[in-house]
Amino acid sequence: MLEARNLSLTIGTKELLIDSSFRIGDDEKVALVGLNGTGKSTLMKFIAGQMPAQTLHHTGQVMKSSSTTIGYLPQEISFEGDLEKTALQYAMQANERLFQLSQDLERMEKELALPIDHESDAYHALIEKFTDATHDFEHLGGYRMQADAEKVLSGLGFSQEDFHKKVKEFSGGWQMRLLITKLLLQNNTLLLLDEPTNHLDIDSLRWLENYLLAYSGSYVIISHDRYFLDKLTKKTLEISFKRITEYKGNYSYYEQQKAERYEILMAEYENKLKQISHLQKFVDRFKAKATKATQAQSRMKMIQKLQQGLEAPEEDLTQIAFSFPKAAPSGKMVLTLEGVTKTYTLPDHSTKTVLNNIDLEIMRGERIAFVGSNGAGKSTLCKIVSNEIDFEGKRHVGHNVSLAFFGQHQTEMLNQQHTILEEMMSVAPDSEARMKVRDILGCFLFSGDAVNKKIGVLSGGEKSRVALAKMLLTASNFLILDEPTNHLDMRSKEMLIEALDNYDGTLIVVSHDRHFLDSLVEKVVLVQNGKLRTFLDGYADFVKRMEAEEQAALERQKEVQKAQSKPAKQVQPASSTTQPKANLNKKQLEKIEKQIEKLESEKKLLESEMASPNFFKQSDSKGKTARYNRLKSDLETLYAEWESVAG
Repeated sequence: MLEARNLSLTIGTKELLIDSSFRIGDDEKVALVGLNGTGKSTLMKFIAGQMPAQTLHHTGQVMKSSSTTIGYLPQEISFEGDLEKTALQYAMQANERLFQLSQDLERMEKELALPIDHESDAYHALIEKFTDATHDFEHLGGYRMQADAEKVLSGLGFSQEDFHKKVKEFSGGWQMRLLITKLLLQNNTLLLLDEPTNHLDIDSLRWLENYLLAYSGSYVIISHDRYFLDKLTKKTLEISFKRITEYKGNYSYYEQQKAERYEILMAEYENKLKQISHLQKFVDRFKAKATKATQAQSRMKMIQKLQQGLEAPEEDLTQIAFSFPKAAPSGKMVLTLEGVTKTYTLPDHSTKTVLNNIDLEIMRGERIAFVGSNGAGKSTLCKIVSNEIDFEGKRHVGHNVSLAFFGQHQTEMLNQQHTILEEMMSVAPDSEARMKVRDILGCFLFSGDAVNKKIGVLSGGEKSRVALAKMLLTASNFLILDEPTNHLDMRSKEMLIEALDNYDGTLIVVSHDRHFLDSLVEKVVLVQNGKLRTFLDGYADFVKRMEAEEQAALERQKEVQKAQSKPAKQVQPASSTTQPKANLNKKQLEKIEKQIEKLESEKKLLESEMASPNFFKQSDSKGKTARYNRLKSDLETLYAEWESVAG
């Protein structure tokens, strides 16, 4: 499908690749990995033909078969000329020929509706042209074009209302989804996807994974989401030290094989050094003796042969460890929210309630993930917990709680005139912290002269990394992190995971990175339809539970559809053993109501106990709190079941 031979790439004076070769075959699923700055995005742009010739110098060859068509998703997007189109129109442009045919058919239909001599040559020519275009449109799948576009748009989170909104009305993240939609609908034989997960929520991410798993062509993915790469790829190309190395497996396999290769190469290198040392001792001892001169000369040649091309294997696996500064512990109850509601006023003066009469309890040492679809209210909930915004309801902070919050607005609080180093030093509390500043910046991809860049010239992603790095210099016992990994590469993420794993305070995190969440959290709060559902599980268990619920809902839907598709049966008399559906529903509702009543009684009893000032001094307080959280979660499920049956 596509092959590169002896490829070298240079931008300005910076060499990115030297004499590198690789191949992407039919139906191959490939990950392109490497540290930030090694040239992954540049290589992808070059293959896609999107790199200006005057910017990039290259030698070597890139060849593709005549049947290969390439679709490219860049990190940065442009919608010039398409901003006035609706989302559906933009998606339907994926197949340019079909879309043009649809426009031509629409125009010809209008012409045929005009007063015209039906016996004229012009009319007959128009009828013939319309018939041919209709045949081509049908043959190419034109009548499926809108349905296919709506299916992909829906999968990526667009509502029916969104289909008719103009491209310019969407945020950058949603515009990126539009680009993904169009790209998927083009059915190219080779997809080049540069960070496709950056703007997707968990539901859309799962949909995209399933779509790509069934994709019949090949694709190359750049991503910092290792779960995504592990699930979707079977081959890994790594750019390291200006070379491309192939590994025949997914990301986890690549990590393991890379470490093993390094050990083998290092063992070979050390063995050669030992051989050279042994031979050199013989030469040094006997080179002056006439009887041993020939043997010494022979060993000199062996040394020279061993030294040819002898280099220590290059390693970029080293990591700089860092840790969060310790703060005095907080009380057992860190924070509670009671009856909290948050309503926003929209530009058209209408209102939207994001959170509606919610309660939340956070205990010392808990590691909680806030999850949910984009726009569900996760970030809003973080801001309420950290007291960043106004809201209705009550917020109680526990004893000795010191809170640190990382959100997108933190970048606005950076001093634009400071260098990165000056900004960090300005918040370092003591000499010990100041000594760690450069190591911490290195973890967040700022090293060497880069630390002297002014904050004002940094990109949004670079500013986010500086704001996150600053948090490591101030002691706190309650951390709230809203999308902390968005601009970090794999290595930096692993360092942050390790630091948070050793953090002894309370943690709340919002992230779309499933490996990050699964490594850290022990409790999940789902934000959905203005309410909260609490799961006392790790993230992986939460995902399994949600998938099981979705599957059960699908099965119920199938049963309903199956029942509705059956021909109506004659109504049985009241004395018949067959009960009317209304009676069945009534019995089901009564059963659910009894369960709700029982759980609510237990919940009220626990609330009464927990209101006691001495509650948390009791030996069984932790177990009762866990039971209380389970009751709330079970009640939410029962309420949803009641609404489903009653509706």
